Amino acid sequence: MSLEPAEVRDMVLGRRRRRRAVLVSAVAAVGLAVAALLGAGLVRANDTDPGEAPAKAPAGATQDKTGIAASEGAVRVDLYLDYLCPECRNTERSLSGELEALKEKGAVRLVYHPVAFLDGYSKPAGYSTRAASAAACAADAGRFEEYTKVLFEKQPAERGPGLSERQLVLLGEEAGIEDASFGSCVRGAAHKPWVTYVSDVAAADGVSLTPTVMVDGERVDVTGGDAAGKLARAVAKARR
Repeated sequence: MSLEPAEVRDMVLGRRRRRRAVLVSAVAAVGLAVAALLGAGLVRANDTDPGEAPAKAPAGATQDKTGIAASEGAVRVDLYLDYLCPECRNTERSLSGELEALKEKGAVRLVYHPVAFLDGYSKPAGYSTRAASAAACAADAGRFEEYTKVLFEKQPAERGPGLSERQLVLLGEEAGIEDASFGSCVRGAAHKPWVTYVSDVAAADGVSLTPTVMVDGERVDVTGGDAAGKLARAVAKARR
C-alpha cells in the first residue's frame, strides 16, 4: 500500500469528531517516511478533546472506558489495534503465544484498544469502526480475544468493502459465541460510539500508528524479528 499525503489527510478527516474536525499534517509523511508507514494505520490528530465517554461500554471495559481488559497482573500491557491494519494482524500473531504465557502466570494486565484509524481505507468507508464495534459485542459475549483472532484471520484487503454485516455476525460462531444477542448487537452497531471514543482518546494521547504496544506506559518496538522476545524483556524489566 502506498500512502500519498492527500490520502493520509483524507483518511483522518473522514472520521467524524464530536467537537471539531481532525486536522492532519502530512508534511513529514513524504519520501522514505511514507514508505516506512506502509501497512500501518496512520493518524495525526491535533484535536485533544475526545469529549465525554459514552454511557454504554462493552463488558470488560476499563474504568475510564478506553479499552477492554483481558487479564489482570502486575504489569500493564496496552495494545492499540485496527482490524484493517495488516501489520496489526502480524503483531497479533507474533505476540499471541507470549501474551498467553504471561497471562497464565498472572504477570500482565492486558488491555486492548480497538481503534478505527483506517476507516477511510475501505469502500464504503467505515469498516474499521464496524469491525471494532463487532469485537466489542463479542466482549459482551465473553469472547473478545477469540473474535479478535478470527477477525484478523479473515482480514479483508484494504480499499475493498470489508466484511459484510452478515459475515461479522457469522464469524461469531467461529469465535465460539453462543449468545443470541450478539447478532443484534452487531447489526445495531451498539458500540460504535464507544469505538469512536476509544479512537479519539488514543489520538489525543499521542498514539499515531497501529499497532502500538505499551508496557507500563512505555512504547515497545515489536516490529521486525523477535517481537515476542522484545515484549517479554520489556515486561521483565517493568517487574523489577
